[in-house]
Amino acid sequence: MPNINLKLLHTFLLAAEHESFRKAAEESNRSPSAVSMQVRDLEEQIGVLLFRRTPQKVLLTAEGRILFEQAKRALQEVQSGLDQLTESAQSRSRHIRMACVPTLASGWLPNILATFKVRHPRSQVQLMEISTGPMLELLKRQDVEFGIGPEVPDMGDYEFEPILEDPLVACVPAVFDEGQSSTSFADLVEKPVILLSKTTAVRGLIDETLETLGVRLDVQFEVQAATTALALAASGLGIAIVPRVALVQAGVQQFRVVPISDYVKLRRIGLITTRGPARRPNTEQLISLIRSSLAQLR
Repeated sequence: MPNINLKLLHTFLLAAEHESFRKAAEESNRSPSAVSMQVRDLEEQIGVLLFRRTPQKVLLTAEGRILFEQAKRALQEVQSGLDQLTESAQSRSRHIRMACVPTLASGWLPNILATFKVRHPRSQVQLMEISTGPMLELLKRQDVEFGIGPEVPDMGDYEFEPILEDPLVACVPAVFDEGQSSTSFADLVEKPVILLSKTTAVRGLIDETLETLGVRLDVQFEVQAATTALALAASGLGIAIVPRVALVQAGVQQFRVVPISDYVKLRRIGLITTRGPARRPNTEQLISLIRSSLAQLR
């Protein structure tokens, strides 16, 4: 049997449902003669008479009734499949995969996501809290669409859009507070210090500065998350050196925040992406919200 044009089947179904070539023509924006010709073409292709023509209406033959039931069911299944594909595509467009360094993710990001959720209630955000190094691997594998974090060396394969410069500060609990308006690393030599671990970009900047100054600190605690460093400082266990943006998550501070007077290369925080396909509208809207929010922390 030759391949049947779907347009002919659609015209046939309209004529059968209305029992009229004229009404089928009106619904499909064709002339009655065009509808009659398409039905005749279909009959010639399959070799059977599908309608009995009368002056008042057209009626299905037994063969026409068989084709009507089968074709209607088949086209309904096709439409159902198309609807599922559309829903799947829409769901993917609402699903955003992003990564963010823990310092920002736990303190600053929740308010941003809350605002985004109000504006886009059907959106779904998958958030990976991870340091910049592993984040680059996720971006490379396209497991996330974008990342928010500090700039690190050797980012040639990635695009970095700086949004915020984030200086380091010392969080000084009362037991170690001498009332100074600023402090140098040399001032901290004989005091217990709390630093982030060597796996973080912040620690790399601190170690680079200490080596340049020839200063060796008494590091009592090394932690992975800035929240832990702040909590330890609040408990009086030492002076925590953290990026200023971490103070967003400090809550009621039980320490005094003191600027560091030594020159430390500023940590730049921004949007990290790969040179890939264009981002979807929902993703762009979230990125725009992140940009404007981070800019307010300057």
